[in-house]
Amino acid sequence: MGILKKYKKNLLFRVIGYTGTAGVVRLLVGLVSQKAIAVFVGASGLALMANLRNLLEVLSSFSSLGTKNGLIAEAAATKDALSLKSLLNSIVSLFFGASILIALLLFWQQEWITSQLFFGESFGSLFLAILFAVPFMGLMVLIESILTGKKSFKAVSNLQLITASITAFFMIVLLWLYGLKGGICAILLRPIIGALLYFFYFKSSIYKSIIPNAFEFNITKVKALFPYMAMTVVSVGFVHAIELGLRTLISIKIDVASAGFWTAMNAISSNYFIFITAVFSLYVLPRYSEQNSEFQLLDESKDILKTLLPIVTFGMIMIYLFREPLTKLLFTVDFIGITSLFKWQLTADWFRVIFLVFAYYLVAKKRLVDFFIVEIFSFSTLICVSILLIDDYGIEAIVIANAIRYVGCLILVVFLLRNKLK
Repeated sequence: MGILKKYKKNLLFRVIGYTGTAGVVRLLVGLVSQKAIAVFVGASGLALMANLRNLLEVLSSFSSLGTKNGLIAEAAATKDALSLKSLLNSIVSLFFGASILIALLLFWQQEWITSQLFFGESFGSLFLAILFAVPFMGLMVLIESILTGKKSFKAVSNLQLITASITAFFMIVLLWLYGLKGGICAILLRPIIGALLYFFYFKSSIYKSIIPNAFEFNITKVKALFPYMAMTVVSVGFVHAIELGLRTLISIKIDVASAGFWTAMNAISSNYFIFITAVFSLYVLPRYSEQNSEFQLLDESKDILKTLLPIVTFGMIMIYLFREPLTKLLFTVDFIGITSLFKWQLTADWFRVIFLVFAYYLVAKKRLVDFFIVEIFSFSTLICVSILLIDDYGIEAIVIANAIRYVGCLILVVFLLRNKLK
């Protein structure tokens, strides 16, 4: 009974409980989708589809102007519906302008982009479908951010699960019918499906009153989001550009199949990190963004780590123990070589969880200089160590570099926040 009472009173417990359950179901859906990709297109096809996903993540960030974290923070801190509506109105106006510019840039540079992503000329016409998908990417991010800031974690988890399930269905069917091109179509369908689901839910929710009914731009409302925009553009842009660069490095130094194996390891990490990311987006960032004079970073971070870390540690131990059957289940026996990467990937992700507990404070409090210091250190470490080790360790060099990166980032962010942690 004591545990049940604690669960009901503790929002973090409720977020972990609900998102954990939804995350497990999403993981099962992801298993089926991942298996289909491995069977129908193999390691090289997996690498090509990952390249496209990286591009879409970058476009999603730019089409929404990097406002995701800013909208979450502002929605958490703003109690006035009219003020929030004015903010959303201004962002939507900017978002449509950004979408048009991105679409023009994609149309202009389509041949160069397809070649950089290792797609041949036969994919040129299909690649133009991204032009249509761009506005939906930004719309999905905007609505999800508002719901997240308002702590509607059940709605967000449910919508993410439904989007993932529908996308997985299309992924399997289109891969079976059309192979790699079908898989690419399924990836492009995801933001369209997600945006429509989010919009219709939002329209029928208690937040429908803040839906903009005209294009109005208020610069004073947007100013508060500029630091978040800068952080997101730098972070997301570099993350996916570096992933593309590392995949290219592996393809050149080893081969495209090896790039697919590394991508497979990343896919497994992404699947179990869905639950962890949800906790940070739905609880940690809104909590840090609240206007609360009694807030103490040391006490709050301790509470989060005491609740979250035992669950994460247990989960990662289980993943490591069952890494071989998990790999065979997710992919095929051809991918069994990635089992040697698990120890480094899990180590990296364990330290990443602790690092993010402190790093999200930099985001919530708009500490731009500290944020950029950490990001530059993070990316530089990953790139330099990867290049130094790849000749001797092959693709294992990248996951070793990732582990070193997050250990260093944790030390650095604690140093930068030393005064707040006293």
